[in-house]
Amino acid sequence: MSSRHGGTVSIEERIEAPPERVAAFISDFRNAKQWMVGVESVEPLGDDSYRLALNSPIGRIEPEVRIVERAPASISWVYASAVEGGGRVDVSPGAGGGCVVSYAGEFHLKRRILDRAARFVGAERFARKNGERSLSRLKHLMEARRYG
Repeated sequence: MSSRHGGTVSIEERIEAPPERVAAFISDFRNAKQWMVGVESVEPLGDDSYRLALNSPIGRIEPEVRIVERAPASISWVYASAVEGGGRVDVSPGAGGGCVVSYAGEFHLKRRILDRAARFVGAERFARKNGERSLSRLKHLMEARRYG
């Protein structure tokens, strides 16, 4: 796999909301469309598997995702088609209240020509920007619920 290029993203965001509520929201993968930038749809396939429709630098892709770990404060998934890699989100209590959400993800498109194209058009930068925007959106959603 060393011939493959893709991206690795690691981002954190502080959220002024109870860690339990944030963790419960992200652990339901059907909520991904609400907070993950670039996710157009989430189709449950059963047995903790989903098909996502994603915007990417090379157009729309529809990878299957399988949840590999779901704990009270984290969720991890792997891509089962179209993309290699996966992601993980951890929620930990923040100092002085609220929580810190950490996202780490790695991806490589399975078809080498698409992987090269994605690298050429800046897939890693695209993924980092979408990751940052996703955590910002999650922050807004969770903090708005505090008052609503």
